[in-house]
Amino acid sequence: MRYLVWALLAVSGVTGLAACQSTGPQQTAVAAGDLPPIAPDYRTRITTWARGFYAEPKSLQGARISDPKLIRDGTGRLLWLVCIEASARERGGSQMQTQRQAFGFAPGYFSAPLERNRATLVRGDCDDPTLAWQPWPELQRL
Repeated sequence: MRYLVWALLAVSGVTGLAACQSTGPQQTAVAAGDLPPIAPDYRTRITTWARGFYAEPKSLQGARISDPKLIRDGTGRLLWLVCIEASARERGGSQMQTQRQAFGFAPGYFSAPLERNRATLVRGDCDDPTLAWQPWPELQRL
């Protein structure tokens, strides 16, 4: 009888711990069907942002854009990540090193550098080796 009591306590303790562990946020796989396709005007929105962000937008060189990738940001928000890469000139100065910028898109939502809207995208998100990059000469024609 004593062993039966101990066995029941052990089993209830293990199931209790399992229940405690399952109450936190669960990371789920992100699949393309989880979010509608990215808005067709996403490049236009980035171009509009770039005109106001870069001190000398006409100086952009080596511009590239990543294909959209479905991710969860640091807040758990499901969104499309798009990155750009370019070198720009400082206001009245020399050409700077190439920099990357991260953008987030979801229905009714746009996250851009300096306009983060509570998302946690950072330049480091653009270092993902699975991102596919394409030349984007249109960005150099601002």
